[in-house]
Amino acid sequence: MSETECSLAVLYDSMRTMNRICWQGSLPPCMLRMSFRLSPRTGAYAQDRGGGDFRIVFNAVHARYQDDSVFLQIMAHEMIHLWQYSLGRKGGHGRDFCNEQIRLGLIQGREIPQDSPMGYVLFLHRLKELHPAEAARKIAADPAHGRTEINYFYRVCKGPNPFRGG
Repeated sequence: MSETECSLAVLYDSMRTMNRICWQGSLPPCMLRMSFRLSPRTGAYAQDRGGGDFRIVFNAVHARYQDDSVFLQIMAHEMIHLWQYSLGRKGGHGRDFCNEQIRLGLIQGREIPQDSPMGYVLFLHRLKELHPAEAARKIAADPAHGRTEINYFYRVCKGPNPFRGG
């Protein structure tokens, strides 16, 4: 396995951990990508046209300066959008989004409570010595990261890659 694939494994492990703790594993598979074109946003959530795959895209430039806690909070923010869509709700930052942030312990400008779902996610990352921000930096440093991200998602997380015919 390449260094990029090992780093992707860390990010997907982080997402699986967060999905299990925060949403009881109910969220659908979601592709994780790094992009140099997101400025000034730190992350974005999207679904392919026609109800296709879900994607979370992280800003590769911002990832250079983020620690694990900040990176995981951005991941959680985007996963809340995934949660909204998985329930058939309209995305955005309305009441249901804000209530979900509070439930998870993500209150802007405050430290994440240790007894909150996100507090437990951070604890597990420290315990397992997972470093998703470092993994994101390694992925972004790979000039072929885009192709690797797509292939890894279909091979490990979703099944056959429809772009490769099987």
